[in-house]
Amino acid sequence: MLELTDSAIKHIIKETHEMLDPTIRVGITSGGCGGYEYIIEHTDSIKEDDNILDFEKFAIVVDPTSLPYLEGSTLDFKKEGLNAAFKFANPNVSMACGCGVSVHFE
Repeated sequence: MLELTDSAIKHIIKETHEMLDPTIRVGITSGGCGGYEYIIEHTDSIKEDDNILDFEKFAIVVDPTSLPYLEGSTLDFKKEGLNAAFKFANPNVSMACGCGVSVHFE
């Protein structure tokens, strides 16, 4: 479903190490100039129909609507100069906006 690089795993562990139940929601929402944007956020709620990926020290939850868009993707965390951000390598994206945030799916 969704793979994480070692860099992404290390960053999430660092950011969530003090949380009692570290859970990250990853998904897709409509918006941006390309039509869709990625969501990566801490969450306290897991819905009944969420897909849960257990990484031992934290969990990733993906809602069923976002799941097909993220299928086969890899989430990485990259530091480039003073900037640091999560980056998706998603084979389902047909076009990505120049802003680096917005994507389009066929």
